[in-house]
Amino acid sequence: MTDADRQQLLISLGLLVGWYLAARGLSYLIGWQLKRAARTMRQLDERLMSALRRPVTYALFLMGAWMTIHRLELPLRALERLDQALFVLGSLMIAVALIRAYDILIGWFSAEAQRTGNGAAAEVGPLLSKLGKLAIALLATIAVLQELGVNVQSLVVSLGIGSLAVGLAAQDTLANMFAGFTLLLDRPFKVGDRIQLATGELGDVETIGIRATRLRTSDETTLIVPNSALTKDRLVNFSQPSRRLTLRIDVAVAFGTDLEQARQVLAEAALAVARLDPEQPPVVVITRFAEHAVQLRLVCWARDYTEQALAVSEVHEQVYRRLAQAGIEIPFPVHRIIHSGAAPPPVREGVA
Repeated sequence: MTDADRQQLLISLGLLVGWYLAARGLSYLIGWQLKRAARTMRQLDERLMSALRRPVTYALFLMGAWMTIHRLELPLRALERLDQALFVLGSLMIAVALIRAYDILIGWFSAEAQRTGNGAAAEVGPLLSKLGKLAIALLATIAVLQELGVNVQSLVVSLGIGSLAVGLAAQDTLANMFAGFTLLLDRPFKVGDRIQLATGELGDVETIGIRATRLRTSDETTLIVPNSALTKDRLVNFSQPSRRLTLRIDVAVAFGTDLEQARQVLAEAALAVARLDPEQPPVVVITRFAEHAVQLRLVCWARDYTEQALAVSEVHEQVYRRLAQAGIEIPFPVHRIIHSGAAPPPVREGVA
């Protein structure tokens, strides 16, 4: 190595150290600016700057390393390898920065949508986050492979044929994914709603995923339902159009009872329950004449479907107490056996 080569190497090393110090200085300036503007800067801007702080400083150092390497008189093969390595690292830094920024923006978008009451936008946020991150990672991978000399077009064709085979083998999974998109767009229910499946299971919606929806049941267990089942079968949404729930309570009174009095007692019993909607007056109707009683039906409305069981229990308690106070009998089935003609002969002992 000649003196001129040594001099160029030292200059290149000095430039590399200088670029490193510049990158560290930029990182320090960004951190100082964040501390200084913490009170006046919006939370979104602060999170974006914090997320992009390291990728930007690393990208600056990589640019300096690229300029330093090209000052050296290196073999062409070695220079190409170094360029490829720097390109891969640079692509990785850019992809990481874009994923971080995209995740922060989607999180801010979902939070704003939740704050303004836009439930559809808030629910579609996690799906957009996953799709966006996947797209960024895919583009970065394609760029890296193309830089490394891989024929991307033939690879895409091969992946297309392979994806067709995978699609045929995973029809149920794809059906659930498309059903998940349908649920997010059509919105027959949203997170927090209480739904009842066609099979009878009841639960509150916790998450609407790409493949399945999670429900929290009343016994504090998690029920995972494939999205395709939710789009094909019928279900009941207790949260729409309102949280109010209709209660129908059947009561039997004896024949001969003053029906007007009985209806008034049942209505007063419903009005005495605080869990019922006071703005919706109860309704009492006569449904039928049974064999041993007159069947009445009390129709009332619980304020919230989550209080259904407690509301029904309190209404039953009030009905029983007030009917007893009014002297109204709640009959029970009685079977009367009448023997006509001569009495049957007595059964002698020992005779079967």
